[in-house]
Amino acid sequence: MDINLTIPAIEKLLDYAASGIGSIAGPMLAPWKARQEAKARSIATQEESESQRILAEGQATTMGIIASAQADARAKLVSSDAVVQGQLDLGTLVTQRIQFQEEKRQANIGSIVRQAALELGDKEVQDYEVDHDWTARFFDDVQDVSSEDLQQLWAKILAGEVERPGSTSYRTLRVLKDMNQDVARIFSWFCSLCIYSEESVVNVDARICSACFHIFSTKGFLHSHLNLLNTHGLVNPDYDSWYDMQHAIGFGRIQPDQTNRYPFRFQAQYWVLYPVGGPRSVKPRSPGFPLQGASLSQSGLELSKVVQMEPMDEYKAALIDHFAREGLRMTPVDSGDSHVGPLYIEGPGQ
Repeated sequence: MDINLTIPAIEKLLDYAASGIGSIAGPMLAPWKARQEAKARSIATQEESESQRILAEGQATTMGIIASAQADARAKLVSSDAVVQGQLDLGTLVTQRIQFQEEKRQANIGSIVRQAALELGDKEVQDYEVDHDWTARFFDDVQDVSSEDLQQLWAKILAGEVERPGSTSYRTLRVLKDMNQDVARIFSWFCSLCIYSEESVVNVDARICSACFHIFSTKGFLHSHLNLLNTHGLVNPDYDSWYDMQHAIGFGRIQPDQTNRYPFRFQAQYWVLYPVGGPRSVKPRSPGFPLQGASLSQSGLELSKVVQMEPMDEYKAALIDHFAREGLRMTPVDSGDSHVGPLYIEGPGQ
C-alpha cells in the first residue's frame, strides 16, 4: 500500500539548500526551522515586518561588503608608499578579491533562501528525493544575483520547486539567469496582459490580444519590447499566431446540460464568454473562435507563475469591448461553478 508522507515545506527547503550549498544550509535556516517546530507564528503585520527586515538585512549585507571592498581598494590606490615603492602584494589583492566575491555570493544565496522560506511558511509538501542536478544548477546561477527584484523571482522559483518538483526546467533557469531588471519589468507587464487558457495540464496557452494592442502601445509597450522578450526566450517568435477560444464559450446555469466549458484566466480572475443573445445566437465559427496575438514560450509560461499581476484597467476594458463586438460577454466565474470545467494551474501572483 502506498503511503503519501507529508513534511513541513521548510524541511524540504533545507534539503534543497543542503544539496546546493552543503552544511551551511542548517545555520542559515535555523531560525525558520525553530519557529516551525515550535509552531510560533506571527500575526500578518509581524510577518510583513519580518519580511521587510530580512530583505533589508540581505541588501544591507551585500552593500556593506561592496562598500568595504571599495573603501579598501581606494585606500590601496591612493597609498603613495605602495605605488612609489612598488610594494603592491598581488597575492594579497587576489585573495581579497576572491574573498569579497565569495562573501557577496554567500549573501545573495542567503537572501534568496530566506525569502523562499517566507514564501513557504507553514505549508506541507510530499516527501521526495531532491534532484541534486537541479539544485546544483540553481545555486550556481543565483550566487551572482544581487538585484532585490530578481532575488524575489528566484526565491519564488525555489519555493515553487519545493512545492511542485519539476515545475521549472533547466532551460527556464538559463532564461532567468540572463534576465535583468528591465527585462523582468517588461515581462511582468506582458504577463499582466495575457489571457491564460488551460484546457488541460499539457494544453496551456497564454497570449495577448493583438486587437487591443493600441491600448498598451500608447503606454510605451512597443514591438521592440516583444523582440526583447523573444530574444530572451520568453515569448514565441510568431507574434500573429492564434489560439481557439471556443472552449471558453459557455452557458452557465441557463442550460446546465451543456458540455462543461473551460474558463480562461485574466488578471488572477477566471472568466467565460457568454453569448449576449443566449445559446441560439452562437453561430458556427471556422476555425473556432481564434484569439490572435503574441504568446508566451514554455519558459515564459513557467516563469509567469511567479510574476505578480499589475493592474491593467484600460486594457481590460478594451478586451471586454473586443469580445462584445463578437457578441460575447466576458463574465467572471468561480472555481466552484459546477458548469465550468476544472481549473488546472495556480495562476501568477497567487
